[in-house]
Amino acid sequence: MASGSGSGAVLYLADGFSQNRPPRFEGVNYGYWKNRMELFIGSTDPKIWDRFLDGPLEVKANRSKWTDEDRDKHQQNCKATNLMYCALGSEEYHKVSGCKTAKEIWDKLQVTYEGTSQVKISRINSLKTEFELFKMMEGETIRQMYERFRTTVNSLENMGISYESGDLVRKLLWSLPTKWEAKVTAIEEAKDLSKLPVDELIGSLTTYEEKIIRESREEQKKEKRGIAFRTQVYEEECDSYQDMDDDELAMLSNHISQLMRMRKERR
Repeated sequence: MASGSGSGAVLYLADGFSQNRPPRFEGVNYGYWKNRMELFIGSTDPKIWDRFLDGPLEVKANRSKWTDEDRDKHQQNCKATNLMYCALGSEEYHKVSGCKTAKEIWDKLQVTYEGTSQVKISRINSLKTEFELFKMMEGETIRQMYERFRTTVNSLENMGISYESGDLVRKLLWSLPTKWEAKVTAIEEAKDLSKLPVDELIGSLTTYEEKIIRESREEQKKEKRGIAFRTQVYEEECDSYQDMDDDELAMLSNHISQLMRMRKERR
C-alpha cells in the first residue's frame, strides 16, 4: 500500500492503529485509507460492510410499529453511518455532512478521490503504462528504485489491479541496467522466480550493490595510492636533477639523445 509523504503522513491516520477505532481520514492517501477501512469494518462486523455497499436496510416508516427486526435494521444503518463519520477529520466531515447514509458518504468520497469510472479507467491505464516502462534510473540505489516501484504497484492495488509475486520479481530484475546482467542471470538460474519473495530479491540485490560499492572504493584507494607513489618518484627524480651541475645535465641530455637516435634506427 502506498505510503504518505511529508507531514501529512503523520496526521492522516491518527487513529489508524487502534483495533477499536476506525482509521482516520484527513484527505491524504485515500487508497490506503480505503483499504484499511474495508479491513476494519470486515473484522468488526461484516454486516455493517453490506450497508456501505448496498445501502441502508428498509424499516417501517412508523417508528411506533417497529418490530425487533426493524430495530436491528435501524441499528445497523445508524452504526454504519456513525462509523463513517467517526473515521473522518473535520474537513472531510464537512464535505459529506449532507449525506444521510454510510453508502452515500462512501460513494461520495470514492468519486471525490478516485473520480468517475471513466477517470478511474484512465488512471489505471496510466499506472499500467508506468509499470510496464519502469526502469532503474541513473544514480539510483536499489532501495530508492524499489520505493518508487512500490509506489506504482500500491497505486494499482488501490485501484483493484494486483500482480503475482513472480511477476513483480521478474519486472524488478528486467528493470535493472546492463551492468547488472551477470547478477540477474545468476538469480534466474539459481532461483524459481515464481516462488522468490520480493523482499528476498531486494535483500539479495542490496547485498550485491554494497559489494560493488566496497570494491569500487578499494579500487579508488589503490588508484590514489598509485598516483601518490608516482608523484613521489617524480618529485625525487626532479630533486636529483636539481643537484646536478651543468656538465652532468649536458652529459645526461646527450645520453638521452643517443638513446632516442638508436631507437629510431631500430625502427
